[in-house]
Amino acid sequence: MRKEYLAREEAVVVAGVRITPVIRISVRYTEIKGARSFYAGKQPVYLIVSSVDGERAYSVTGNEVSIQQVISDCPAPAVAPEG
Repeated sequence: MRKEYLAREEAVVVAGVRITPVIRISVRYTEIKGARSFYAGKQPVYLIVSSVDGERAYSVTGNEVSIQQVISDCPAPAVAPEG
């Protein structure tokens, strides 16, 4: 069995710029002849950068992507703006 989902990590604020990582969480479970194996991991997918100039999103490869792309890949709570 394998489950994957995207989630927002806690934002970091540096010099008035908020950086919010969006990560992929993977969980795997295997059972073979009574032996059970579990694996869980986190990988960065996007960075959302918020400043007075607006909001931008970047993939981990450094390419700028639209906020709409991030929203379509993530469930709503993962990219909801913080108060």
